[in-house]
Amino acid sequence: MLTEQMQPRLQTTLWRLYLIGVSLFLAGCDTIYGVRRAAAVHAVPDLGLVKAKIESYPEITEVKESERDGGRPLTLTGIKPADRTFYLSFSGDDRVRGTLMFVRNYKGEVLYDQSLIELNFPPPQRWVDATWPVMKRIERDLEEQFGLPEIRTNLKTYIWRVADPDRPMAGK
Repeated sequence: MLTEQMQPRLQTTLWRLYLIGVSLFLAGCDTIYGVRRAAAVHAVPDLGLVKAKIESYPEITEVKESERDGGRPLTLTGIKPADRTFYLSFSGDDRVRGTLMFVRNYKGEVLYDQSLIELNFPPPQRWVDATWPVMKRIERDLEEQFGLPEIRTNLKTYIWRVADPDRPMAGK
């Protein structure tokens, strides 16, 4: 049982803990800036061939390939195998920057993802405007040459705190 003298002290302590919690929550938030295009697809294409195709684009000077294991999901039936993430990071001249990514989970589901994203500051708009058409060309090639036509119907586009790269006169 709380005495009358303990109640104000407890309220003050709880209020302080609340303020500390809110401060920690707000301090840990990153702001996302940039563009992202994503879709569920049926398979991961041959990344060596995709890399070679992107390297053939005249505005691309470098493509780096890597892959990593993600977290191991805990489900009601136990711990599952780690997600596998495949990356192709591409760049060209002083403006084109992007990352193409495929994530395959333990169920075999695959997510296609392309992005130009920065945390806590926006990428220069000229990067966004120069990279956007390259992203679209990669998508078209994935659909037509690498057997992923579902990108067209499943595509979701995200634009965070930068001008829409499809606006009239973008990149001109």
